[in-house]
Amino acid sequence: MHHLQEWGRSCVDTQLTRLNVTFLDGQDPYNYLLYSDNLPRRNDGRVSNGFLQRYQHIEQGGWWCSGVDLLTGSDDLWGCFKPAQPRRSQDGRKLIKYEHPPKAPIGVFALRVPLHIWQKISQRYQVPISPNDRDETQPDGGFWQWVQANPKIPLCITEGAKKAGTLLTAGYAAVALPGIFGAYRVPRNEQGNRIGKPHLIPQLEKLAIPKREVTLIFDQDTKPKTVKAVHHAIRQTGYLLTQAGCSVKVVTWNPELGKGVDDLIANHSPETFEEIYQQAVSLELWKAQSLSRLTYSADLQVNDRYLGELSIPASAKLVGIKSAKGTGKSKFLETVVKSAIARQQWVLVIGHRVRLVEELCQRFGLDYITEVRHPEGNVMGYGLCLDSLHSHSQARFNAADWTDGVVIIDEVEQVLWHGLNSRTCNANRVAILKSLKTLMQNVLGGEGQVFVADADLSDTSLEYLLALAGVEIQPYIIENDWKPGTQEAWEIFHYPDTTPERLVGDLTQHIKEGGKPFVCLSAQRRGSQWGTCSLEAYLNQEFPQHRILRIDSESLADPTHPAYGGVNHLDTVLANYDIVLASPAIETGVSIELQNHFTSVWGIAQGVQAENSVRQALSRIRAPLPRFLWVAPYGFNQVGNGSTSIPGLLTSAKRLTQLNIRALQQTDFEAFDDLEVGFQAESLFCWAKMAVRLNATMLRYREAVLEGLRVEGHSIIEIPPETEKRKSPTPKPVDEAESPNLTEAIATAISQNYQAECEAIATSPDLTDSEYQLLKKRIVKTTQQRRSQRKYELQQRYGILVTPELVQKDEAGWYEQLRLHYFLTCGQQYLASRDRALAQQLIEQGEGNIFLPDFNRSQLGATIGTMARLGMGILLANETRELKNTDEDLQAMSAIALANRPTIKTTVGIGIAANSTPVTIVRRFLDKIGYGLKLLRCESLGKKRIRVYQIDKANDGREAIFQQWLARDSQMYQPSSDWQEPLLADPIIPASVDPPKDYIQLQLAL
Repeated sequence: MHHLQEWGRSCVDTQLTRLNVTFLDGQDPYNYLLYSDNLPRRNDGRVSNGFLQRYQHIEQGGWWCSGVDLLTGSDDLWGCFKPAQPRRSQDGRKLIKYEHPPKAPIGVFALRVPLHIWQKISQRYQVPISPNDRDETQPDGGFWQWVQANPKIPLCITEGAKKAGTLLTAGYAAVALPGIFGAYRVPRNEQGNRIGKPHLIPQLEKLAIPKREVTLIFDQDTKPKTVKAVHHAIRQTGYLLTQAGCSVKVVTWNPELGKGVDDLIANHSPETFEEIYQQAVSLELWKAQSLSRLTYSADLQVNDRYLGELSIPASAKLVGIKSAKGTGKSKFLETVVKSAIARQQWVLVIGHRVRLVEELCQRFGLDYITEVRHPEGNVMGYGLCLDSLHSHSQARFNAADWTDGVVIIDEVEQVLWHGLNSRTCNANRVAILKSLKTLMQNVLGGEGQVFVADADLSDTSLEYLLALAGVEIQPYIIENDWKPGTQEAWEIFHYPDTTPERLVGDLTQHIKEGGKPFVCLSAQRRGSQWGTCSLEAYLNQEFPQHRILRIDSESLADPTHPAYGGVNHLDTVLANYDIVLASPAIETGVSIELQNHFTSVWGIAQGVQAENSVRQALSRIRAPLPRFLWVAPYGFNQVGNGSTSIPGLLTSAKRLTQLNIRALQQTDFEAFDDLEVGFQAESLFCWAKMAVRLNATMLRYREAVLEGLRVEGHSIIEIPPETEKRKSPTPKPVDEAESPNLTEAIATAISQNYQAECEAIATSPDLTDSEYQLLKKRIVKTTQQRRSQRKYELQQRYGILVTPELVQKDEAGWYEQLRLHYFLTCGQQYLASRDRALAQQLIEQGEGNIFLPDFNRSQLGATIGTMARLGMGILLANETRELKNTDEDLQAMSAIALANRPTIKTTVGIGIAANSTPVTIVRRFLDKIGYGLKLLRCESLGKKRIRVYQIDKANDGREAIFQQWLARDSQMYQPSSDWQEPLLADPIIPASVDPPKDYIQLQLAL
């Protein structure tokens, strides 16, 4: 009866164990294991001697476990046997602890459940057991039929029968897989080649029904190879469950608590697991977190509040430092720089924000590039932004000149993402990535060292740098496990509202009571309601006697602003102010150690920054002050088509590239005949990985930010709707009667400030072309210069008089709407020439190479071609036409659109639901150009009521702009009639004709 003790140690109910586990020895195990008809057999039907010899060890005994066959409801023939004396694998390396029936279809462990556990699960999920649910003819009494019939009951999927028993005992409906890849099968031929798509095994399909919550609970391994395998299994299993309509979550915990869920519960308690279970994250968020994990084993593991002096072996090439925010990573890098300089070894510091790299250089005793007179001369090192890592920059950087030195990249995750995706790098991205690759090859492939540091250091960054270098070396990892304790951890008061209005009201009250807040905001634009400029205007109006400092990209670059130059000595500067409003301009690389001044930290995260940037911003103030936080439920700063799948994102990007290239080739654009579009596959792959994790967090933005803060060790306190329940030093709530006044006051202050700024831009002095070019290159600009630059750009963009209204429209995205409308209609003849010119520019800047994401962003051919194929140009040409869902041409358009939803998402960025009506689809496309639909009337068609619509023109004066653009484009480009035929032919097919399948599938092939 050793199996009872073994399962008992895993906290499995004894009755449950007796129902599912039995001891076997002698010849009995053969009967349970070797039943498959696919086994090699002798002529008399007996299993071949070779197979019998392989399984001879099972005669020594062991326990057998099997449950219920979910397909039939009867006893399951399939199961597993744990031999007392396990055999080794053929190579002798691995001990095979569990035996499953060979050559037999794999199933799941759906264990028989005793009534008292069934009742426990029923109470947990408040799903009653009716007399009809009990079926004594079934081996499990009907438990699994009851689970199948009630999607309200969440399902746990784990690995190993014993773990399923542990979870069932604890009150969770759980099944187990025989291995991490046991949930699905990949069809393959006899040669082992894949011949179909992965699919869930039939037993699991019975439970994977729409709207069921499924939680994956796999072992928490620490071996990098095993971790990657588990991650792959979770991604594929989770995807297939999602496709079946389930809501998928993933449970993770610190491996120190126990490897498996049975260890966790046995070592601690069911209550401990319940706390962890309640913190399960969505599959999308887990996918983002998995791409943010560091699985390389630590070479030097510490648990210190501050990184002290660490001894790094000279043989270490790529040194990765993962340590929490505020633990002295920059201080440690100072010692690295000093040692390198003492050895007469050059040092290069690379960042992504000018002010922050300047601050690092000051700490390291290096010059920033602007202070270096002759960067190509004999200089021992300097700091620069990644944007300048090319020969055409002010640095005149030549990677070939930098070998065997020391490269330092602090906040490496954000720096690399900036280099791969930031629009400020668009014009020179290929040159920048070429330089970065050469630099890594010279340093990591030579006698140099690369130090990278980040609180969120991941495999993604390390693997990318190694791929660029093209060398097989093992990174040297320094991992600091320190997390904030009771003294250092923050109390974070979270506002779960749909807007940050209540937070701003409490912030106002806090200031009235004498509080001195540091406020982290995610926007600077004056048109942003909760940006630095808007809140500055409101708080200045409310507190005219208070000293308020606004820190953002604008104020930091304005020599007339108090924030100018303040990054290098923030503690001194901030001590002079009562309220500080900070944008992401100082979200990283800044440590504010000022003591006994600020009383609280506030944050408004609108869904623009990456979730780790929000956490970075909140940590600029090192003191453990209370934090008050509002986070948007969902972000909107997605990349590409918004996919959370690396293959999906890359496939859509490459597909879009092909469509755009095909459009250019149809105009005899010879530059693409021999163009290599596979530039730096390693950079494109890293872009995709980082984009996918960003897209995933944007889908569940609030959840991602809060989960990240929990993992860091901080406590989240949800502020309930009844605002009277507050904890000191939380500010007192604003009375409900005051809320409308507060809303009005904020809106009025913001509106007045924004109107004044728009008026100031419209009336600012005009610039000549040469004045603009000089001003554009300057980093330091006064407010007046910035406004004049903005006005010049608006003049060039629209070609009309700049008014305050034009400034507002432009900030609201008017230009992108007008550009689509123009090229879809009157400017269509110039689209090919426009795309061709931009493509040629990218090719020249990249010296014959293009980076796919930049190229796709530059082109409009596929977008306009898609809209034209669906007949949007024809609809716009007849704006007075009445539109109904029953119109034959709209139904034909709808059929094409619904058959090509993925392509439309890729080319136009519109997600169309599978049940969308023709009018809904038309409205989605009209929204892209700033138009809408207006309801004219309702008509009767038999017993149905049919709504009649008409296009609702914006009447915003865009026609005058189109005339300016036509005049400009006629001087710049040649009209291209040859583009129209292949791209715009057959815009819509008559609905009276049944469209052939191949026609629908090929309509968007362009």
